[in-house]
Amino acid sequence: MKSILLSNDDGIQSRGIWVLKEYFREHFQVFVVAPDRERSAAGHSISLHDPIRLKILEAESVFTVDGTPVDSVHVALLGVLKEPVDFVVTGINNGLNLGTDVFYSGTVSAAFQAATFNIPALAVSIDNTGDVIHYETAAYFAHKIIERIENHPLDRNVILNINVPNLKAEEIRGVEITRLGKRHYEDSLIEREDPRKNKYYWIAGKLSHHSLEEGTDVKAVYEKKVSITPLRPDITAHDYIDKLRGWSFHELE
Repeated sequence: MKSILLSNDDGIQSRGIWVLKEYFREHFQVFVVAPDRERSAAGHSISLHDPIRLKILEAESVFTVDGTPVDSVHVALLGVLKEPVDFVVTGINNGLNLGTDVFYSGTVSAAFQAATFNIPALAVSIDNTGDVIHYETAAYFAHKIIERIENHPLDRNVILNINVPNLKAEEIRGVEITRLGKRHYEDSLIEREDPRKNKYYWIAGKLSHHSLEEGTDVKAVYEKKVSITPLRPDITAHDYIDKLRGWSFHELE
């Protein structure tokens, strides 16, 4: 039986990760290593200056760490798990990770951390608008996608970013391979003052609008489709390299 590691950035208490565990346990040996609390928007941060404390919830299979999502995957694959892992799935994130969200998402970053170990990884997120979150729909498609990549292995350092509309499975209108789209936020800085007259700040923001460009993850989810976006960590602007070479930087002293 192949094995699968589950992690997230919403924390061990999140229903999404337990729905994944339920879906995969019949066909995989399932391990769970997740943060002990919500760590959304942690990005690819790693704990370098503090110890990472581990708690065992179920012997040899379910653990929490007091670190980041990337810490969770890192310690799991570096030695907490005593058996090799065939796949990593992160999520199910309570909220979409579309467009530039991927640069902040702990869910996506944890999947990238698995890719550095050359382990196929999915980051799975679901829209959280509505009174009921249909995590089962996202788990269903994650399972189907894992079955497909068992026969078509991903290239090294490539992950799949999966975004799912908040619908029942039978209401989904298809699956689309996409590129990253654009979401636009209105950010603000809220200033406060504590009882000792020291200032502190909250960073706030809300989604103002999104661009419904054809072929993007944003458009696919808007059309009630599951979006699958292949990502890799190389964000080099390759088309700019020759242009910069023409700017005579080699003459700088």
